[in-house]
Amino acid sequence: MSVYGLDVSNHQGHLSGFGGVAVSFLCHKLTEGTSYTDPYAADNLAFARSHGVPIRGGYHYIRSGNGAGEAAYFVARARALFGHDLRGGVWQLDCEADASWADVKAFKQRWDELTGHVPILFYTGDWWLRPRGWNVASLGFAGLWAAPNRGYVGRANNVTAADHTAGYGGFDRITLVQYDARGSIGDTNVYAGSLAQLRALLAGGNSATEGDDDMPTYTSLSLGQTMQATWDEPTVLRWEIENTDPAHQHADGRFPGFIPGRDGYVDLDGSLRIHGAQAGDEWQLLVHDHTWRNGKSAGMVDELLREGTVTSGDHWADCRRMRYAHDGHHLYIALILWRKASPADAPAPTIVSGTLRVRQDR
Repeated sequence: MSVYGLDVSNHQGHLSGFGGVAVSFLCHKLTEGTSYTDPYAADNLAFARSHGVPIRGGYHYIRSGNGAGEAAYFVARARALFGHDLRGGVWQLDCEADASWADVKAFKQRWDELTGHVPILFYTGDWWLRPRGWNVASLGFAGLWAAPNRGYVGRANNVTAADHTAGYGGFDRITLVQYDARGSIGDTNVYAGSLAQLRALLAGGNSATEGDDDMPTYTSLSLGQTMQATWDEPTVLRWEIENTDPAHQHADGRFPGFIPGRDGYVDLDGSLRIHGAQAGDEWQLLVHDHTWRNGKSAGMVDELLREGTVTSGDHWADCRRMRYAHDGHHLYIALILWRKASPADAPAPTIVSGTLRVRQDR
């Protein structure tokens, strides 16, 4: 099981989507040195919150000369955006420029004094940290955030167990692996564990065990590529795996939906970006609940999740719904677009990106 997220800065400008990544955490650049504040942070963090990203936070790009002052500057900005208590957010110190060992030590000490030892991760690369020989882990950072030692691997499915190995800075393991960089959405990252484990780590607990017995489980799926919709008929969304297939029933690498591993209520939180419809067209999101026997569907029940009216040619359709799901059933999500304003000869819109997060209580 893995959890995916983004780190973002002013270089991305205003976010309009997540590029098909099933984002469970987003870390935005907040500050640099003692004078720079990222002008896009507030809007992009609000965008992430409005699109249901459960863990949000920020990072500071450290410069040389005043580690303690930079920590105070960062904390002040973080509290302006998130409130006084920063525990539970995803926080990072980005160190890849001209900061010294003394700067890093002073930053961490002041951060701990101001926040009460809220967990913060250390971001760098082996190319930068290894030659310096610093034992950064000795300062009590919550973990290392870095690209694999072999460099970016492009896709989440290309990340291997070996890519989580560090071997520098006093860290044996890379806690958050930055596997790619995309100009439009920022850097893509993976945490090798459940959302409950990541929450525990960021709250200051034992991420390997805390909460697993009583916390819900999460599954995140993302749209692997742009899909062509059809007018007036359901288009079943085909997901690229971004987290887990509990029943391991899709070995071909195409994942049309969620397969519950037990009976119980599930929360469905989906979001799709539709391009090419006209204002006034209508949309519906449905769940196809298939009873599955002997490797095929033995019956299906449809349920309407949400419906709405398109307001622009680039429209977000989303839904949040709790429903009961049975062990081994296949829950597929489908989109119907009703041509109410588009002319009769208008081509069907495309589904540009989409995510589906599923929460199931134990």
